[in-house]
This record gives sequence, structure tokens and C-alpha cells, in this order.
Amino acid sequence: MRTWLAFLLFFGLGLAQYDLVVYGATPQGVTAAVAAAQEGLKVLLLEPGRGVGGVLTQGWLATLDLAKDKEGLLQRGLFLDFYRRIGEEASFDVKRAEEALLAMLREAGVELRLEAPLDRVEVDRGTVVALATPGGLFQAPYFVDATDTAELAFRAGAGFTLGREDTGLDRRSMAATLVFRLEGVPWGAVFLALNYEGQVRRTGAGAWGRSGWGFGELVRGYVPSDPGRYALRGLNLARQDDGSLLVNALLLFGVEADPTNLERVRQEAALEAERVAAYLREKDPLVFSTTRVSGVAPALYLRESRHLRALYRLRAEEVLLGRTFPDAVALGGYPLDGQAYYPGETPYLLGTPAPYGVPFRTLVPRELQNLLVVSQAAGFDSAAAFSARVVPLQMALGEAAGLAAALLRKAPQAGLFKAPLASFQELAQSPGGMEALRRRLQERGVRLVSSEKGKVEADQPGYREAVALLRRGLFAGPYYLKGSLGLSEPIILGDFLADLEHYYRAKGPEERLRVVLKARELYREELQRPLRRATLNQLLLALGEAKVQGGESVIRGEAALLLYRLLP
Repeated sequence: MRTWLAFLLFFGLGLAQYDLVVYGATPQGVTAAVAAAQEGLKVLLLEPGRGVGGVLTQGWLATLDLAKDKEGLLQRGLFLDFYRRIGEEASFDVKRAEEALLAMLREAGVELRLEAPLDRVEVDRGTVVALATPGGLFQAPYFVDATDTAELAFRAGAGFTLGREDTGLDRRSMAATLVFRLEGVPWGAVFLALNYEGQVRRTGAGAWGRSGWGFGELVRGYVPSDPGRYALRGLNLARQDDGSLLVNALLLFGVEADPTNLERVRQEAALEAERVAAYLREKDPLVFSTTRVSGVAPALYLRESRHLRALYRLRAEEVLLGRTFPDAVALGGYPLDGQAYYPGETPYLLGTPAPYGVPFRTLVPRELQNLLVVSQAAGFDSAAAFSARVVPLQMALGEAAGLAAALLRKAPQAGLFKAPLASFQELAQSPGGMEALRRRLQERGVRLVSSEKGKVEADQPGYREAVALLRRGLFAGPYYLKGSLGLSEPIILGDFLADLEHYYRAKGPEERLRVVLKARELYREELQRPLRRATLNQLLLALGEAKVQGGESVIRGEAALLLYRLLP
């Protein structure tokens, strides 16, 4: 280690000392840096790209995935500060969002360095000592990796699973997205079309404020240039201050979390965005005849890559049923809502959680003492990450990470603990340390508790099987099923078919997948209705399985028992 440092110093790469170095100016990276700086630390924020804001301002994901309970937003603290600065709407202008994040950094006194990709990280006996970028060598007692792919932690030797490897299905990651900008779209016409679609035709579409979502039937006919690589989902729209619309709809499959390939993939997908716009102009000229693509996002929206083998891995049932933890440092509550892994696949929906706590231990790598991971790549099982990956929760976790670094850095002078705590691992395992961190978070306005609770149905038939399926993303549930597995309720036909489809796409056999897809087509008008016994038995016979006896409706507990047998 000393030889390496001496070499860099000899060639003029100055060694800079900070209390905390945050790698990744993502939304959570900003809140980690700001929180630590507000607590008096000297903080450096390094960003490999050209701007701050990550997925919000570089990926143009211009709609926040908000979660609320009866008391309002689950995430407050620095997230609420940001939310107010951008106008307190779910959708926002990306330029205004970037200005808000920069203002927060400036006001807190954070040193920011852009275009600082990671060259090397030096680790000594489980401690990150320094990291090098083309602009210098940076040393600190504490580090936070806030990148979407946990690149710093990965290169420092932390352990990860890849994609949904933990489910045993495969190692794929959810589809990425290239957001593109449309100009010349009359918002009034879009607003009317989407609300007619949602309110009259009951398709789930709608528009409100700056946000719009729908046109599912319109995009269903789109044929990509490469059907194995691209797909078009219903349009999620965010209206910008200049009247243009940012469109979150173009899915990219098989995207590797390799920085050297992402720019090439982005440029190739930009050509597909032009094809999408041409299709919209042709198929719905009343709304889209004057539209044109005026740009694509500077970066891809990556939903998933790695998942940290942390001191604790958050599981899907803990999310859905609203579990709390003694070391919870943020509240989550967004639906367990996952994107497709294969082109043409039905999206994943496992229900809406009761407010749940995220343990500090999920941010702490097993192998590293002084580094935290704050992103969708933290210690979440892949199905749990359907909810835990969203930006508001990540920003809350970023604030907790920054405060944790400040707590450890200032503890010796403040005499906070009877025995000195030097590492994040020691802090995570100290009840007194966690109590001090949680107390400081609450003093800053962060919410850590909710009066809304989940319903655990451990005494119901099928509970064990439902939990096992849920952890694999194979026990779908509607949005209205909140904080519960709903084992005594009828299962929806579309949910049952989705579970079968997700498994057979990954594991086969292909013949069974064809049966399920044909059933989705034949029963399209009944997908949102309870699964009838007669329909179930027709499906089972087509799959080569025996009929099952019972009442007219199939309840979710029974479905769990059946699916557990069908989907080994």
C-alpha cells in the first residue's frame, strides 16, 4: 500500500484528506454528502459523469415514486427539502431538479468534483484507504458508494449477487430504459385522451398535473427493430417547463452494468426512440402528428445490477408485511413493482407494502469496515428491491449514511459511547450507536415509524409457500392488497397467469409458456376478475396437470399451495 501511495505522490497526484468521500452524485449521494457536511464534516463528492442528480437529472426519470401513509410522505428530512424545491409535484422539470441539488450541496459546503471516474481503490485489511481518479488521490476515514451499480464497493472487494440470482430463476436484471424528449405534443389533447382512457374505458391510464401514464393499447402494436433487445411499454410522461414531454417507455434488455458499454448502448437506443416517435405519429395523428424527438437522456435508467451481500439482506415479505427493525434508518412503502426481465413479459407486481423499516445493516458490506453502499445495489433481495430501489427512499438512506459517518467521526470528541466505535460494522452492531443515529435522524425530521401496520397470516394455509414464492417474485398481488398476502381472498386470474409466465419464461419448458400466453390472450377480458375453478382446471389440463376440487373461486392461500408445487 505504501509503495503505491508513494508512486502516485511522486507523479504529482496530490493526496487529499477528507472526513468523508462520497462516490456518485446520485440523489442519494447528494443527501449523504449534504447530511455529513451539515453535521460539520469535510466532505468530497466525486461523480464519474458530467452532472449531479443521477437517474433524476441524467437519466431523466422525471417522476418520483412517492409513498405515503395517513400522516403524509414517508420520507422527509433532506428528501422533503428537495421535494419542496422542485415544486412538490410527483413529476418535475429536470433542470430545476439539478439546480435544487446543486444548491443543497453549495449551501452545505460540499466539495464537488465532476468527471472523476474511479481508476483504483486501495484496501488494507478490510478498510478502504484511498481511491484514485484521473484528478487525484483521495483519502478519508469513511466512504459512501452511492453509485447505481455499487462500482466502488465491488472493486473494493465487497460480495454481491447479480440481478435476480438469489431467486434461482436466472441472473438477469430488470430492463433498463432510455428516456427521450418529445416536442410538439399538445398537452391538452394528451390530458383528455389519457383521462378518457382511464375513467371511461377503465384501463388504468390517467393524467394529473405534470404527469401522464397510459396509451397501453396504442404501443402494443409497436414492432421494435430488434425484438430481443427492445420493447415499448405504456407511456409514462413528465411535462417539462418548456412544454416538452419526457417519455419513460423504451425498455432495453440485456444491458450489462459495464461503464465502457453503456454509452454505446445509449447511442444505439437513441435510434430506436426515433422509430417510436414515427410509430406514434402514424398510429395516432390526432395527438402525435406534430411530435418529434428533440433529445435523449444523457444516461440510461438502470433499475438493477448487483445486490450487496450486506450484514443483513432485506426480504420481500418483510417489505410487503411492513416489518420494523431496531436499526431502521428510513421508511419505505412504494409498491413491489418490478419491470420485465424478458421482452414481452408481463411486469411484476407483488402488492403494496405497509410502511416498512430499512435496517442500517443493509448498507454495510460484510467485507469492508468503513464503507457504506446506498443505492438499489444495497443489501436487498431482488424482489424486495422492487420497492426499496425507488429514489425517495434512497435519498432517505443517503441522509442516514451521511449522519452515520458524522456520528463515528465526532464520537471520540463528543464522548457519545462508553467504548469507541471505529467502523460502520461496529456501529451497526451497537444498540447504543443505533439509538444515537436514529435519535439524530428524528431530530432532523426523518420519519422512522408509522401507525399503519401489516397483517401477518402465519396461521393461514399456504403462508409458508406464499412467502417462498414472494421471495422469488412469483406471488403477484394487486395494488390494493396492502400490507398483506391476502391468503383468504380470491386470486385474480391475471395474477395467477403472471406467476406461471414469469417462471416458465426463465425455466421453461417452452410448451408450458405457450399455454400460459395463449390463456392470457383467450381470457383477456377476464384478467382482472377472480380466477374461477372451471378456468383453473382447464388451464391445468392444458399444462398436463390434474384437476383440483373446491369451491367456485380460488383463494390466494390455495393458489400458493398449487403454485409452490407447479413452480419448483
